[in-house]
Amino acid sequence: MIRKYKVCPVCGAHNNPLFLECSGCEADLQNIPVVDEEMERAISQGGARNVGEDSASVMVRVCDCGAKNPVQARRCSKCGEDISMIIPTPDIAVAPDDVPAIQHYVLSSLDGSFAYEIKEGCTVIGREHEMQEYLLSKPYVSRKHAELSLDTAAAILKIQNCSTTNYTFVNNQMLSGDMTAELKDGDEIGLGGNVQNGSRQPEAAYFRVRIGSCI
Repeated sequence: MIRKYKVCPVCGAHNNPLFLECSGCEADLQNIPVVDEEMERAISQGGARNVGEDSASVMVRVCDCGAKNPVQARRCSKCGEDISMIIPTPDIAVAPDDVPAIQHYVLSSLDGSFAYEIKEGCTVIGREHEMQEYLLSKPYVSRKHAELSLDTAAAILKIQNCSTTNYTFVNNQMLSGDMTAELKDGDEIGLGGNVQNGSRQPEAAYFRVRIGSCI
């Protein structure tokens, strides 16, 4: 008598042809064909990958919370929910080309003669801090004029005014006290000056926010 069975696509176990789920890992067997040894051997020799080969390492149970769990797991390792009825699916790794590139944030002088790449975290700018080589010739800029805060993971760049005299301007809007503003690509920053009657004070410093590179 020829014995027929269902081969589990996850763990490779041979199951009773009447089973709807694997007796070993409880994977769904409803659409799995019934085979015998000769049929299974013919499939293997036909060039197809052996059923169950390395599948346990590439199949996972994905919980509703998003956590990936081994096919043998019955409860989610993250939230503790019952995942025994979740059908295992392939664990598709993110291809390198799909990984978002890290954005670079740059302050560029309006005439393009100076560019400063903003560092992750908090950076103080002023005549006695970062960018001082450019700001020393700008008397309207305070020694500690503003603080930049960059979170590259969240792609958020903020600026906080630190000057008590000439203040900081974003798109010609003044930030007084310790006010903070979120910056976007193309925003104009004025350290110690703004646009008045279409003109800018040469004693102040003006920059454009650029997202990309220092070029």
